[in-house]
Amino acid sequence: MTVVLTLGAVAVLSWLLFSGLRGQGPGRAGLAVNTTGRAGPVRIRPAPTFAMPLFEGGVFRLADHRGQVIVVNFWASWCPPCREEAPELEAAWRGVRGRGIVFVGVNVWDSEPAARAFLRDYGITYPNGSDARGRILVEFGVTGIPETHVVDPEGRLVQRWIGPITREGLANLLAGLRRSAP
Repeated sequence: MTVVLTLGAVAVLSWLLFSGLRGQGPGRAGLAVNTTGRAGPVRIRPAPTFAMPLFEGGVFRLADHRGQVIVVNFWASWCPPCREEAPELEAAWRGVRGRGIVFVGVNVWDSEPAARAFLRDYGITYPNGSDARGRILVEFGVTGIPETHVVDPEGRLVQRWIGPITREGLANLLAGLRRSAP
């Protein structure tokens, strides 16, 4: 009887583990690919500081943009929903640049040639760099990609969007913050 119960428990645990892993989607290293967009819970806190080398040269330092609203988008070239949102993000960026709002793209677990091709293919003009080790991704608490976070002018992480974002979705996230941007 004990053997039967033990085997049953192992079977149930195996099924739960398999089901959970299968539900993570086709991401890399356990990172889910988010296919539908929605506002996500965020714990308002100081945004993780980071310095990231940019594909176009130079370094993006979050601290250099204090006093501005910062949109941080996590993406990868191998992520179909990231391709879906790329034109939306670029259009949103073109509509707000120069108004105290900064965009930065954080490419995760990707090859540099693939990331550069993605940026070129979608005509992305806002700064983008690589988080090759996933440190920035972990510090922001990203659960899947694409994922977009908003940092307010005081340097606090205040908004989070899980999945592909649209211009309208981004405008809604930024609506209350624009007034406080210089």
